[in-house]
Amino acid sequence: FLSAAADRKRSPRHITEILDNMTELYTAAGGVFLGAEYANRDGSNDRRDINQPCLCVYGTTTPLHFWGALQGANVVDGSLARFLILPSDEDYPDENLAAGIRQTPSALIHGLKNLAAGGGLQSGNLIGMTPGQTTAVNPITVPMSDEAKSRFKELSGTLTEELRAARGTAFTAILARIGENSLKLALIVAVGRDPARPIIDLSAAEWAIGFVRHFAARTMEAIERHVADTETEAHLKRLKEIIRAAGAKGITKSEITRSSQWLKARDRDEILLTLIESGDITTGMRDTGGRRAMVYRLSG
Repeated sequence: FLSAAADRKRSPRHITEILDNMTELYTAAGGVFLGAEYANRDGSNDRRDINQPCLCVYGTTTPLHFWGALQGANVVDGSLARFLILPSDEDYPDENLAAGIRQTPSALIHGLKNLAAGGGLQSGNLIGMTPGQTTAVNPITVPMSDEAKSRFKELSGTLTEELRAARGTAFTAILARIGENSLKLALIVAVGRDPARPIIDLSAAEWAIGFVRHFAARTMEAIERHVADTETEAHLKRLKEIIRAAGAKGITKSEITRSSQWLKARDRDEILLTLIESGDITTGMRDTGGRRAMVYRLSG
């Protein structure tokens, strides 16, 4: 889906507009999202508006497919910055041998019902029902402690300095959304802790800011390593990752060739030369099977 929605050159407009709508919905929760207007007036295609939309997307995939679906434009236009990208800390976790029939904890069920009921603050026979287009929505206002307000004010000043320092780079869109993403997570934490009397305190603010900061940094690192606008750039970054995976011991030319069979020999040689000239990789010598061989290592 991301690959099709992000490809504005080859995908039809109604597909690419999905990503545009998702970007707009991100900041539309406090108002009304206006639906599409249709020329016919026979009532079969009335405009459908969404009152206070809260769009949530939860998706899982492999890093190769995810980063391969994105382009540099998605970083610059801010569409990627509206996602919280959470790579797993361990690619190969221990197998859960105790897995069996799962039983949902009763406390979780009770908590979700309490959330759906507005924390016990709402009444009537429509408690927990999803609002329709004509249903009036009266959201509960969650207060914020003075300590939390100070922490978010401090974050705003810090991010402004970082944005100025990053002017002209592709990472400004991600830095610009750290504050808003942190506020949203702090709100979720506060309501999850106490749906009846929620308050965004300093602990919720600190956790949310730390969480978003950590994964924003990892996202920017991954963009630098994986997102490419052209096939040549994609091949360069992929070959660089092969050299990176070899670590400090380095990797020989024959090992690189075996790991990059999708490349033609000429293209492989040109990419290696480019990486050397740019200072991204260095060369050295290593003993391999009783003889010396040249190896490639990632700089730094």
